[in-house]
Amino acid sequence: MAPCAFLATLVIAATAGTAVAQSTVPPPRTAAVADRPSEAPLPSCLDASIKDELGRELKPRGVQKRDFLKNKKVQLTARGGLYAGDLTSSSWVGGGSLSFWFTEDLGLELGFHLTPLALDLDAPLAEFFGDDRFEKGMGYLPLANLVWSPIHTKMKIGDGIVHGDIMVMAGGGRLIHDSVQGATFDAGIALELFTTGVITVRFEARDVMAVQEAVAETRFTNNIMATMGFSIWIPTWL
Repeated sequence: MAPCAFLATLVIAATAGTAVAQSTVPPPRTAAVADRPSEAPLPSCLDASIKDELGRELKPRGVQKRDFLKNKKVQLTARGGLYAGDLTSSSWVGGGSLSFWFTEDLGLELGFHLTPLALDLDAPLAEFFGDDRFEKGMGYLPLANLVWSPIHTKMKIGDGIVHGDIMVMAGGGRLIHDSVQGATFDAGIALELFTTGVITVRFEARDVMAVQEAVAETRFTNNIMATMGFSIWIPTWL
């Protein structure tokens, strides 16, 4: 082989080897390339479309307004339930009240209730001693209470949301009966459910406290009154 042809063959072989070596070496990594696909920035057009979609679907959440306002309204309530006497026997109780709300949270309530006061143990005692030891009769209970509504509630009932108020009350009056001495005091808690804009449902539990005498025993009594009632609000258009 001629010297020129041999040199040409070596040059071609060296050039081909260099090209193969360069093709097998990976390109150097740059700072612009992300390590993982999840770290890659989203395209700006996709960013905008996701933001628009969330804006249409999501609604702002936070404190919502009450759907029923008590401020400057008159509340007329009729109620009935159970009167569990401390010294006397348990019986029914019924009555009603008229309330005026000075603000959304504070009101004044004037109520009147009646319940029969009797003593089931009096019958056998009367047979033994020959006379009645307890004079049974109707008890009349006028009361005046301050009502405070510190908690507003929302409950899911069926397919809807019913708003309500949890209220506490305290006051006094007089349980009119021969077995009661002095003034009467009461304190309790109530749940008001605003079912409609005119009529609401009210559940109450009160402790009626009075000095009472029965069967030669006189002491300070705690009588529990549990009732359910319905209220009409005036004016109805506010």
